Amino acid sequence: MKTFTVIGLGRFGTSIATQLFNMGYEVLAIDKNMDKINAIANLVTRAACTDAKDESLLKQLGVKNSDCAIVCIGGDDITDSVLTTLALKDMGVKQVVCKAKDNMHKTVLKKVGADNVIIPEQEAGIKAAIELVSDRLLDIIELSDEYSIVDAVVPNTWIGKSIMELSVRKKYNVNIVAIKSNNGGKVNISPEPEYKFKDTDIVVLVGDTESINRLESI
Repeated sequence: MKTFTVIGLGRFGTSIATQLFNMGYEVLAIDKNMDKINAIANLVTRAACTDAKDESLLKQLGVKNSDCAIVCIGGDDITDSVLTTLALKDMGVKQVVCKAKDNMHKTVLKKVGADNVIIPEQEAGIKAAIELVSDRLLDIIELSDEYSIVDAVVPNTWIGKSIMELSVRKKYNVNIVAIKSNNGGKVNISPEPEYKFKDTDIVVLVGDTESINRLESI
């Protein structure tokens, strides 16, 4: 079972910790505020009140063995999140994901070794804009500054044609990682080139932002 450590139990951190636990994963929640620890104690696997900047304390809690540590420390002062990220990387945690308040904070976290950085307000704004103006793109997750993964309604011009026939990767510069139906059913992971699109298909695509945006004009 994949294990997670979530550090910083504001609204964002609490939401991630409880959601991961509800999905069946082992979750260790950490905060230096005892009230927040008491509030989440029964909603995760373990909860601990400690200073996450102290590498020795994190080691005592077994954080080093986590598959992924998520740093959700908020506030105007970015020092705590940066020092916590450094401690996690020095310990050798496999993957460190951090919440940033802005692009400057994101840059600093990347420089100290964060594997991925999320700016929740920015990503929420992108998703809201997509919902307002797009008839095709249903959801989007930024993988990096340049690449995203999206759920998209299959273009009308693709219906009845195969992936091979359309030369999707070559023509549109995107990769199809899965196909699912808008009425439920089994998800087709890594569909075969011979797969023919149906009008009920939702296509999960990975590509650079420019290529994905061009799908709107198909």
